[in-house]
Amino acid sequence: MIELAAVAASAAVVGGVVAVTARSGRTIALGLAVAFVAAPLAASPLPGQLSLFARIAGAALAAELLWVGTRVSAVRSEGSAVGPAAEAAIAAAAFLIGLWIAPVKPLPGPMTQQAAGLALVTLAVIPLVGRDVLRLGVGAALLAVGLSLLREAWLGPAPSIEHFAVAALLVAILGATSLLVAPVPEWNHDTESGHAGEGTAVTGTGAGGASEGMVAVASAAAAPAASTAAPAYLDYLDHGSGAADAEIEVPGPRPSLRSGSTVRRIRHPRGSEPRH
Repeated sequence: MIELAAVAASAAVVGGVVAVTARSGRTIALGLAVAFVAAPLAASPLPGQLSLFARIAGAALAAELLWVGTRVSAVRSEGSAVGPAAEAAIAAAAFLIGLWIAPVKPLPGPMTQQAAGLALVTLAVIPLVGRDVLRLGVGAALLAVGLSLLREAWLGPAPSIEHFAVAALLVAILGATSLLVAPVPEWNHDTESGHAGEGTAVTGTGAGGASEGMVAVASAAAAPAASTAAPAYLDYLDHGSGAADAEIEVPGPRPSLRSGSTVRRIRHPRGSEPRH
């Protein structure tokens, strides 16, 4: 007869493998939820009802925080650094080693609980040495769950306060991870009005000699949706005195990113135009 502890231990390892190999934030949250819920069920005897409720509620809340933090489709993980097949092989090898070794004799907890704890701790190593914030949070959460499994397997059933502490720790880890994960900005361009909308990256060489690669971000309030007709002002020079005449109001299009521009044109006497 298959014991519940063995099934739960296997489910916890499978959830850990999914969490460290997936690229989508929602898939990672789902894998962690499976691992968190299955971990307390791998103990024999099972924890008390209050402790079990605290662990399941903490697992659901932690996974929900990560789910909400990665609900934007642009938030993605880099995935496993060694590949899904390698991660699965590492977890399977660690699980088999946990079934074989016995550091404490007699072992207070089930062998499958020790094997699952060793597998989760092994899976947490590679994400913890990377720079991806999302994978760092996943590695820290798996490390906490794996160590709690090893502690119960080597030292016996955990008291209720320890289950509450583990649940709170998982919520804190994934809550901080969801806050630190920065979504990738989505760039767009308004082709109808010709203006750079809010959050739009414009790269190129401007008419004023701007260097290539300049990023111009114009807010919706600063850039009008469509250009409207507005008067421009032209100043002319008198040929005789060289003084400027009064400004003449000429209807013309309003500049796109600034208002109240003044265009000045200088007329040179014949024969004195500058040569280019």
